[in-house]
Amino acid sequence: MPLSDHEQKMLEELERQLFAEDPRLARTFENATRPRRDRRRVGLGILGVVAGLALLVLAVALPAVWLGVLAFALMVAAGVWTVTAPAQTADGPRPGTDGRPAPTAEQQSGSFMRRMEERWDRRGDDRLG
Repeated sequence: MPLSDHEQKMLEELERQLFAEDPRLARTFENATRPRRDRRRVGLGILGVVAGLALLVLAVALPAVWLGVLAFALMVAAGVWTVTAPAQTADGPRPGTDGRPAPTAEQQSGSFMRRMEERWDRRGDDRLG
């Protein structure tokens, strides 16, 4: 369901305010790229799943329960190994790993959060009254 015009305007206003108050965050969002997966690891994982599936079919053809269990374990292990591959970014380390300490909650909560809370309170009062 698409946003209404009013909701789109509110979202745009929130984005402008957030970017105005935290330019570092704005740069992080502008330079963000989709994390890439290691193609070799994904390829090997898919190969492992396919090999496990072939073994499973063989286990059904030969009445060998132990081979079926082994094949299933191979498929699950290969799938998990593929999915849990660490993501890589094209522009180096991930945000927040630049050696600087993370901002505390007191530093993060500024006038932006206070304004949002005031708007929320006004919105609740408008609905009640």
